[in-house]
Formats: sequence, C-alpha cells, structure tokens
Amino acid sequence: MSQTSLAYSTYTWPGLLKHLRQMLIANARMEEGIDWKVSVSPSGGESAQTRRMGFNRSLSNLLILRGKDVSSADAGAFKDPALYVSWVPPDGTFSSWTSPVPFSGYEKSATLVSNSQFLLKPLDNIVRKAWNMFVSRAYVHQYTKFGISEEDFLDSFSMLEQIISSYTHL
Repeated sequence: MSQTSLAYSTYTWPGLLKHLRQMLIANARMEEGIDWKVSVSPSGGESAQTRRMGFNRSLSNLLILRGKDVSSADAGAFKDPALYVSWVPPDGTFSSWTSPVPFSGYEKSATLVSNSQFLLKPLDNIVRKAWNMFVSRAYVHQYTKFGISEEDFLDSFSMLEQIISSYTHL
C-alpha cells in the first residue's frame, strides 16, 4: 500500500487475520492470489477433493502481529488442529508474537512464518533443474576439481527427493 493510501486504510485485525489464514491454506503468495474456495475440513482429515484444491498442511506456524490495538487481535483461527499434521503435539504447532510498535509506518501488520507444504513446488522445480544440469554434466568438472564427488551430488539429490516426498505426504 502506498504512503498516500495508508491514511485511508480501513484494515482491521479480524480482516488481516482472515486474509492471512486463507493465504496459508490456499498456498497463496500474495493477497491477490487467494483462492477463497479452498477450505479446511473440520475433522482434519484430508479428502481427495481437499488435496486437489491445494489445501496446505502445516507442521507449525509463527504469527507476528505489530501495531495499534494488537492486544485485541484474535489468532484463534490459526490454532485450528485441522491446519496441522496430527503427529506434532498441539503445543508445538502455533506460536504468536505481538508488539504495539508499528512496522515501517503501517498502523497494523501481520506476518506468518510457516513450516508447511508451501515449499513443495519451488523445491521440486529446483531439484528438477539441478538434475538436468547434473545429467548434462554442466559445471560438474568445477566441483570435482575442488573435491566434491559425483557421489556427493547423488546423495544430495536423494536427500532432497526424500524431503519432497515427506512434505508431499503430510
């Protein structure tokens, strides 16, 4: 939001948190990309339809709230057990930090740091491109010259593919 528009902002804590939660579950990078059709099933179970629609399962989340009337913000929607995998204890899934000090001149700001499935697509693309470069032997000679073997590359690819598989099956 531009500085000239800041004075006319009508953002409220409930509005900010509603948008941020939907961004989390819909895998949206920006507010403009939110898919409001994606929802979390109340039981926490995951159906084929939920997976198809892009529901983003989390291991844990950290919510950082800064600004005016921060004590009135209700972060209860982020404590919903359906957002998280069942094997992480509930007291380890969500934390929040608050400060009445505004961030960068904004009256209210909300930031969510999430350990979730959001990383799957970018990580998968990186691994695919790295595999293609490795198979075509691009730059491999530079690494072997400094003691990194082809076996080191294969071990790294294996670990990354295991991480991708584990996050896919959360």
